[in-house]
Amino acid sequence: MGFDWPLVSVAASLRNEGGVVREARIVLGAVAPTPWRSKAGEAALAGKPLSEATAKAAAEVAAEGADPLSDNGYKVELVRTLVRRTLLALG
Repeated sequence: MGFDWPLVSVAASLRNEGGVVREARIVLGAVAPTPWRSKAGEAALAGKPLSEATAKAAAEVAAEGADPLSDNGYKVELVRTLVRRTLLALG
């Protein structure tokens, strides 16, 4: 029997009106002892159209201030990539 845990996970939802993000929720998993809501990442999207540039900006902000342990610094880039891809998939 084996066990498997994600390296990182992202849950996100967007409410778009007229091509503009009116409300966003971004929650990161497997990066802290409990799920981590990225209010800064959400704010980076508010009032803007969802595009590659805004998704990338939100992903960068979502990872800002990350303080990884010595053996899991690689997770920071994984978070950036997964947030960006998840947001674009919602568009």
